[in-house]
Amino acid sequence: MAIVKISDNKGNISIMLCLLFTALLGFTAYVIDIGLIYAEKTKLSNALDSAVLAAILELPDNDEKAKAVAADYLEKNNVDQNDTIITIGTDRKSIQIKGVKRVKHFFSPIIKINSSDVNVTAKAVIGSAKSVKGGIRPFAVEKFDYSYGSLVTLKMAAGDGYKGNYGAVALGGTGANVFLENTLYGYNGIISVGDAVYTETGNMAGAANDIKKYINTECSTFDDFMRDSIRLWTVPLVDTLQVEGTSPVTVVGFGEFFVENITNNSGKIEVIGRFVRYVTNAYIDTTLEDTGVYGAKLVK
Repeated sequence: MAIVKISDNKGNISIMLCLLFTALLGFTAYVIDIGLIYAEKTKLSNALDSAVLAAILELPDNDEKAKAVAADYLEKNNVDQNDTIITIGTDRKSIQIKGVKRVKHFFSPIIKINSSDVNVTAKAVIGSAKSVKGGIRPFAVEKFDYSYGSLVTLKMAAGDGYKGNYGAVALGGTGANVFLENTLYGYNGIISVGDAVYTETGNMAGAANDIKKYINTECSTFDDFMRDSIRLWTVPLVDTLQVEGTSPVTVVGFGEFFVENITNNSGKIEVIGRFVRYVTNAYIDTTLEDTGVYGAKLVK
């Protein structure tokens, strides 16, 4: 009969416990460091997302400024620019940032894993506006093929219209008060390509002085205006304005204009603007014709 020594059993159990403890410690270290990696990846992803969304607002006209804005956002979010690559699309309608961050492990060095690299890519694109939410001015322009900086009459003086229509449209209501409110601050609803808007007859001369006074509180010019300029107006582009009286016209796109001047001569109000390209609060449709107003979104 074999004799089992208790001391031998104690030794075997000690070895098993040591092995179990080591395995448990290694697994715990792995889980904790995986959580750290995930947290750092989320932080980097958020930083890159905010950078591309801020930078895309400068496209398609100013790719250098777009890169500068992206770099500024990266710095503010403590992302080392040396660990990123910023790429502007050849059509200037997209920006992508690839970033990498080395994450040092706290516990995994126990199992010979000292660090991991976290790789993140963020990309934003702009596309033609299908629906614009808020800020639309109560004017309409027939679909055009103007170039950047072209002068455009947004509101004709009386006598130049067609059956009493001079470029004004009714958005969310009719009358001088609604027209004035929408001109100063923009219509707060949503207008989409394909919608019908109604022309508003009359010259709206009574609102001219208030509009001109408001616009002239800003001294910017076409060469130095900021993105939040009160002189920047989004207006619907329509299929025609050659209609009689109050009639529906169809929205076929959107245009953005820098208001150069508003005149009121003998009760005749005229608004002149310059065509610009602009990213605004809009839903996009990449199949629509490019008319200069864009929305932006993140893409995978």
